[in-house]
Amino acid sequence: MPLASALLVFHPLCTDHAVLSARCPRVLGRAVPGDAVSVTLAGVSVQVAADASGHWAAEFPSLPAGGPHSLSARAGGEEIKAHDILLGEIWLGSGQSNMEWTLGQTKDTEADIAAANESRLRFFTVAKTSVFNGPAASPGGHWQVCTGHVASGMSAIAYFFGRKMIQETGFAFGAIVSAWGGSAIAPWIPEDTLRSRPEYAGFLNELERARTTEIDPEALRPHDDPGIAPHATTWSEPGLDDTAWTTLPVPGQWQSSGWDFNGAVWYRRTVEIPADWVGHDLELALGVVDDFDHSFVNGTLVGTMAAETPNFWATSRFHKVPAALVTTTTVSIAVRVFDIWGGGGIMGNAALQRRDRPDIAPVPLRGSWRAQAELQLPSRQPGGPAMAPSALFNGMIAPLIGSHLDGVLWYQGESDTERARLYPRLLTDLIRSWRRVFAAPELPFGIVQLANFQEREASPTDPTWAHLREAQRQVALHEPACGLALAIDAGEAADIHPRYKKTVGERLALWALRKVYGRADHAYSGPLFVESSPEAGGLRLRFSHAEGLRVRGDGLRGFQLAGADLTHWVWADEATIRGDTVFVRAASQPAPAAARYAWQTNPETTLENAAGLPASPFRTDN
Repeated sequence: MPLASALLVFHPLCTDHAVLSARCPRVLGRAVPGDAVSVTLAGVSVQVAADASGHWAAEFPSLPAGGPHSLSARAGGEEIKAHDILLGEIWLGSGQSNMEWTLGQTKDTEADIAAANESRLRFFTVAKTSVFNGPAASPGGHWQVCTGHVASGMSAIAYFFGRKMIQETGFAFGAIVSAWGGSAIAPWIPEDTLRSRPEYAGFLNELERARTTEIDPEALRPHDDPGIAPHATTWSEPGLDDTAWTTLPVPGQWQSSGWDFNGAVWYRRTVEIPADWVGHDLELALGVVDDFDHSFVNGTLVGTMAAETPNFWATSRFHKVPAALVTTTTVSIAVRVFDIWGGGGIMGNAALQRRDRPDIAPVPLRGSWRAQAELQLPSRQPGGPAMAPSALFNGMIAPLIGSHLDGVLWYQGESDTERARLYPRLLTDLIRSWRRVFAAPELPFGIVQLANFQEREASPTDPTWAHLREAQRQVALHEPACGLALAIDAGEAADIHPRYKKTVGERLALWALRKVYGRADHAYSGPLFVESSPEAGGLRLRFSHAEGLRVRGDGLRGFQLAGADLTHWVWADEATIRGDTVFVRAASQPAPAAARYAWQTNPETTLENAAGLPASPFRTDN
């Protein structure tokens, strides 16, 4: 009997506060091998048996969306329960850092975070796990109900997608976020798929090296914090002369400012508060701090973050400032940030708030802070053997198999621009392999096309980023149940992590509402190139999703033309709209054979439809 009690457990995705798919509720767990298990959800019971490894899966008929419900399982005289279960929609968000990027790291989200008390929106962030040899059995992580205090640490794309879906459908929404910054696509593809194609031999060699090479654990271990002495008693003091310190932006990573190291950096800022705040408790809201902080106000430690906190690198900091420390209208703030690996810094929309008056405007802390490095350690970046082909599928996708997904959001590709010509095959194989392992042949996939990035080129170029976007467009158009959400106008030249995620999250929702949920009243795509034909010394280009085709901005630009040899590209000097077409011509290329639009790493986006959705970059040549 004790053995049954130890082994009768729910899968982590089926624990307290979970969202289960209403259309196909599926509950997973473990028990003594061969045991009969009775599972009850929302008053409906299903009988199953644990297999030879002890795993069981109880599939229920479609149930009405809503809740909360209780969930229980009985086996061998033992019973376990999970509480506050909702029935709704479950979507998986995966990819690299732009999927992982949190609401607290995103610009202009203060109001969104403050209003993020939505019990129907819940998140399960899968712990970063890399496994070389076969799939992991269970995902690390737990369900979190969306509130203002946890939303800032959640994926911004998943948040804005889920919020829009709840607003439009009324269903509860569960977001499983399984993403790892810097990851290429091959680590997310199962090994048997990689073994099915000769062009993937290099990936298999890489995986074998990861399995057979003796890896120095020290090289993979994040840096330890040696502690804040001796500077805690001096660099935190209000009277410290920090005029010789340099400055760093908040929000931001210090690596983006050229400080290429991990370790400890102190940030200092002195601000004035309203006179009626004196003598009241305040709250120091820093947003996400990557990775740990010791935060001081007027020389006194008011809060810190422990390594034991789940997803500490993506968890917003809210530190109470006792009234006894608020004796004047001048407040001195000092924050010691310790970065264990990757990027480090104060990443959120930092502010100082009066705790008993959340309705009044906070004192903003964005902008330049005085900064000084305390401890510079060698830079360690997530990657290397951890990013071996199939390793993230094994560690972060395989443990989810058996659960029912209603759809997938995929935001990845920045790490694969140098293999853009292979990417159509890789992305297609990822989609098909995930559909296979989840036993869902038409599992919807929403693909985010890469955002604009880097400085704009004055002359036509042929960058790898444009080829990667073209690969994403082609897969989205040709694979069933796939859609494309454009981010080509939502990026930033100087930041590979564009900070406005609402646009992308809501465009993914527009696609899902139209193509997955049948909401015909929603425009969901910008203009997509269909065909070209020669005309009067130029080319006429026809588009779908071109209702109300129009110019964005002060002119229609960004079109390139080339002759039959496709070697010399020039900007079109004439581009005019007629109906669902654009006519393009260039005096220097009187017999054009091919056209391209927005074919740069950071192109101008001047063509859109009446819904304000931008045209996707494209090329007519192959």
